[in-house]
Amino acid sequence: MDVGSAVGDAAAADVGVRRARAADVPAMAGVMARAFADDPLMRWVLPDDDTRVARMERWFAAVYRQVSLEHLVVYTSDPVHGVAEWAPPGGWRLRRRDALPSIPATIRWLRSGTFRISTAMAALADQHPSEPHWYLGGLGTDPAFQGRGVATALLQPVLDRCDDSGTPAYLETQKEANLPFYARHGFAVVGQLDVPGGGPHIWRMWRDPSSPPAAPT
Repeated sequence: MDVGSAVGDAAAADVGVRRARAADVPAMAGVMARAFADDPLMRWVLPDDDTRVARMERWFAAVYRQVSLEHLVVYTSDPVHGVAEWAPPGGWRLRRRDALPSIPATIRWLRSGTFRISTAMAALADQHPSEPHWYLGGLGTDPAFQGRGVATALLQPVLDRCDDSGTPAYLETQKEANLPFYARHGFAVVGQLDVPGGGPHIWRMWRDPSSPPAAPT
C-alpha cells in the first residue's frame, strides 16, 4: 500500500474523474511511479535512483490489481493523469487474507526495501485514529500534469461524501510541501512521527466534515 502523496496542485480545473478500472492499471502504475520518484519514503525504501521508478511501477501495478481495486475505492482522471486511493470507514486495516496476494510482488520489486516499507506501515498503524473516517492512502499526479487541478478533482468525490455524511477524513504525508495543499482542503496536522530506522518524517492530518447544506424549506 502506498502512503502520502505527490500532488503539486493548483486550483481545480475542468478535470474528469471516475472510478478506476482494471484496464487503467498500467497507466495508473506509471503515473504513481513517476509521481513518487522523489518521495522521501520511497527514496528510503528504494535508494537506487536508477531503478526506483521501474520497480515502483511494477509494484504499484501488482498492488492495484491484487488489492486496491478489489477492496478499496480508487479514483482516476480521464485521461489517467492522477490517482486517489481511499479506504472507507472501518476499512483502512485490510484483513491479512485480503493483503496476502500482493506480498510476493512486494518482495520481488521492493527487495530489501520490503522490511522498510513494513516498518513504516507498522509505525503509521500504531498512530492511526480509531474514530470512523475515510482514509486517503495514496494521492499522486503525473509530474507533467501537476498544477492543473488534477489532485483537487480527485479528492472531491470523497470529500463531498464526507461532508454529506458528516464523516471525517485522514491522511499521512511525508512531503512538507504538501501541507498547504491539504490545508486548503480542510486538513489540519494532528501529529507527526519519524519512521524508525532512519525513515522519513511524516505528518498526520485530519479533516472534520463541513456542515452539510441546509435542507430546502
